[in-house]
Amino acid sequence: MLSLYIHIPFCDHKCKYCSFNIFPVNNINNSQKIIDNYISSLQKEIDFYWIFFWNQEIKSIYFWWGTPNKIWSKNIIKIIDIIQNKFNLENLAELSFEFNPYPSDEIFEIIKTLNKKYKNVSRLRYSFWIQSLDNQILQESWRESSFVWIVDFLRWLRNIKQENNVVNFDFIAFGKFKKDNEWNTILRNDNTMDFFEEFINSWFAESFSLYTLELFPWSLRYHQNKEMFADDDIYEEFAILKDMILDGWYSRYELSNFAKLGKSSIHNRVYREMENYIWLGVSWSSFLNSNIDGYSELIKKIKIKPEWNNKWVRFTNTQSISDYINWDFIDPKNIQVLDNKDYLIEKFFLNLRTDQWIKNIDEFKSVLVPHYQSLIEQFHKSWFCTIDKKKIKLSDQWMDVFNSIVTDLLEEI
Repeated sequence: MLSLYIHIPFCDHKCKYCSFNIFPVNNINNSQKIIDNYISSLQKEIDFYWIFFWNQEIKSIYFWWGTPNKIWSKNIIKIIDIIQNKFNLENLAELSFEFNPYPSDEIFEIIKTLNKKYKNVSRLRYSFWIQSLDNQILQESWRESSFVWIVDFLRWLRNIKQENNVVNFDFIAFGKFKKDNEWNTILRNDNTMDFFEEFINSWFAESFSLYTLELFPWSLRYHQNKEMFADDDIYEEFAILKDMILDGWYSRYELSNFAKLGKSSIHNRVYREMENYIWLGVSWSSFLNSNIDGYSELIKKIKIKPEWNNKWVRFTNTQSISDYINWDFIDPKNIQVLDNKDYLIEKFFLNLRTDQWIKNIDEFKSVLVPHYQSLIEQFHKSWFCTIDKKKIKLSDQWMDVFNSIVTDLLEEI
């Protein structure tokens, strides 16, 4: 099976913390023409991959980042129709979309259209980039929402949610909080703290995503006031929000993701468990295993040397929108052929982030430190993980110290 991830890179403007490859349409001349050309190129890219994978069933389709509404529902449906005309969607497990919660009227209209069109899809997933309930953070980050706006948005969303909908809400820990009279760490505003807790306990949401603020040199906030954000504060706020979500009986199925039983994100599972997927659009990488029909023909087409015809390949699309709309999709300088060692390192790193068992720790011994077994025993005694013979599973506590544990275990990282 094959999953498709579709990058829609258009925003009105770029939020200050954003490090993604997006194009602010308010700052682009002839933006509508560029959007139209981009959609045409998406169609050409779908045609390109169909030549190699025409007989594949599609497991999941994911429209990303927060801006599919910038191309309107008619073009979203057009892209899905093109995929459906090329590939087998009979067993599609999830059709997923990322949206900002604004402009709300526009978002609701798109959701109602998609709900009507895809009412028979087994799972229609909507993920909303709320980011924060703190008005100051939202304003400083150039978000176009506020706490009151978000509350109204959630109320209206209740009215249009249908049976096959799965809704997810994304938050970021910015490291801004205060202490109450008993010196407990709480959010800066009592009203938002109470609302967030009540919202979690209402079980309206099937899942939550919770990230820590990461400022990269190509984000505006990095240069303007990164000194305002301390890592310790960010992780402390993350702990507050995380504990509230866990107390609401959501399970942590991945480092930054929490869900009701059976409601974890399928496209996220595909990525973390290294199943076959292709990113369509500018930026982002695809991953393929040689067990998929059409693999050999594709790697010849993208000019991987025959002797590199290994089991796994990761390749990245161009980051240039001008190249992309001229049908120059794949960046030839960014093709990675994984040997067995590369694959094991990546698999260990990605699988360990999730609640899935590492089925056999000895599978990875060629890339682990010589004393890995004694280290894992120490982690087990510290309640960092569960051990069942050679199977290893993360505990919530281990996920919080994931990077340092991986560094200790992997021989070369």
